[in-house]
Amino acid sequence: MGLFNSNDRDVRIVGSQDLHSGLPYWLVLNELPFSHARLATDLHTEVVIIGGGITGALCNYSFSSAGISTVVVDGRSFGTGSTCASTALLQYEIDTPLRLLIDLVGERNAVAAYQLSVRAVGDLKATAQRIGFDQFTSRPSIQYASKPSHAKQLRKEFKLRQAHGLPVQLLDGKEAVRTVLPFDASAALRCETAAETDALAFAQALHKASVKNGARMFEHTHVVDVREVKGGVEILTEQGHRIRAKYMVYATGYEALDQLPGDVVDLNSTYAMISTPMDPVPWPDQALIWETATPYLYLRTAPGGRIIVGGRDEPFRSPKLRDALLAKKTAALQRDFSELFPEIPFRTEFKWCGTFGSTKDGLPYIDSGPKTPHCFYALGMGGNGITFSALAAELIRDHILGRAVPDLELFRFDR
Repeated sequence: MGLFNSNDRDVRIVGSQDLHSGLPYWLVLNELPFSHARLATDLHTEVVIIGGGITGALCNYSFSSAGISTVVVDGRSFGTGSTCASTALLQYEIDTPLRLLIDLVGERNAVAAYQLSVRAVGDLKATAQRIGFDQFTSRPSIQYASKPSHAKQLRKEFKLRQAHGLPVQLLDGKEAVRTVLPFDASAALRCETAAETDALAFAQALHKASVKNGARMFEHTHVVDVREVKGGVEILTEQGHRIRAKYMVYATGYEALDQLPGDVVDLNSTYAMISTPMDPVPWPDQALIWETATPYLYLRTAPGGRIIVGGRDEPFRSPKLRDALLAKKTAALQRDFSELFPEIPFRTEFKWCGTFGSTKDGLPYIDSGPKTPHCFYALGMGGNGITFSALAAELIRDHILGRAVPDLELFRFDR
């Protein structure tokens, strides 16, 4: 879909992609506690958000809490796209290490992006507490060297982060690593600023709080066209209803690719599985664990003594090809787990796969569209999608409120 004018009425539905397959654990765990009607009338509002997953939910809560009149529409039930497939490891570390990000965007911008990510993790925790959401748990994050040769990279990364005041601890040598992990690695970085959550339940709780703030929400409402109008934007739904707003925010993840300038995002498929309950969880502090290899293996715990294992990413080609690899990829993930924990039988209860976008530098896109100053994109790409979404909600909110937002320059499409 592209923005249209009076002579351009080619209809494309926003938010209609196949985002995941298998049986995501969070979709089984969470009932949909409340539902919203399909839009059945024309509306006026200050901001309309397209997409009711975790990104749209964070924007909804941020905007409505600030007194901004907000409407959210989604072609699905809220949270049943990418959000229900998210493994929700919340870390300030960006997929691109600081030492490499500096080469891509410069030291000042790279450090600023990392500092903003640290703040975003704290903001997410504060938001969860504010709305009374108790399925948000602080955890340490541990990145271990996949190979002995990677230890040098971690030492350099540690020195850079330490020099810029970022929270990090270096565990150098197998003996030091064994104090935090039950397997050998030549080095690891430990960070206390991290958390885990249930992204679907969090999104639901945020929307519920936003209703109390006056937000209006509509499910199963497909947007088929968007146009810039004087002083704002107007969207047209599949049922023929219109929403006029001063601003619009795309919170649809990679489904917004049709509207993006150029080839700015690479699509990847990722795979995950969750175990039956284990007792006890086999590593200290139930830390979030990930490695230095690319693509990386990642592990986290879940309530009830379960363990989530994910990774084995590869370039996305089509939903059919992605889904066909589910059994093979999760079998490989099970072998990966067994190599680290040979004494622990991992019994898979649910497994799933999903599609996500990544950028050339690992940073999100938070920007207005080309020649569309009233349309914003909140696109948290890569492994930090929820953290980046929290940043997007804050920065776009401040822009709408007329505040100076210099940090938006870090996340422009043309950076």
